[in-house]
Amino acid sequence: MVLTHNVPVVNDTVVVVWQTSEDAVSVAERNLRFIHQPSNYFYLDCGAGEWLGNDILGNSWCDPFKTWQRAYSFDPYANLTQDQYHLVLGGQMPLWSEQSSPENLDSIVWPRLAAAAEVFWTGETLPDGISRLGPNVTSGRNALARLNELRYRLVDRGVKAIALQPKWCALRPGECDLDS
Repeated sequence: MVLTHNVPVVNDTVVVVWQTSEDAVSVAERNLRFIHQPSNYFYLDCGAGEWLGNDILGNSWCDPFKTWQRAYSFDPYANLTQDQYHLVLGGQMPLWSEQSSPENLDSIVWPRLAAAAEVFWTGETLPDGISRLGPNVTSGRNALARLNELRYRLVDRGVKAIALQPKWCALRPGECDLDS
């Protein structure tokens, strides 16, 4: 909204980049600190259909569903100069409450939120030196194994985290991948 409506702001303002990830560049060019929350990567309620009864098509404004892979592929520094990196304060994965409740909250949030958290905690390079970004089969496979492990730990603690793949596949990392 700051960009759309050309709202005057002071330099210590923190902006939330929520409409699209591409807005981060414009915010950084104004030398404003910001938090990533782009609807094209992180909105947890996207893809669940519309909550309004008069929309027969049922499409939500931010379709499609944001998978863990989509969140994991996010680059917080995309198209920014290295001098602008300090303006990125972090990220958040929002969930609006129109279609969520205590009964389905866990399955909406987990383990997708963990994928987004890893993006901001690890950055571009994982602790083992492998790049997290790009068409990196090893990075994606390793991330899936970590997220599966987290998911089963959460379930053991009573959290109703959604399955990322069949249990047979989770127990045999890489065995369910399709050859390219």
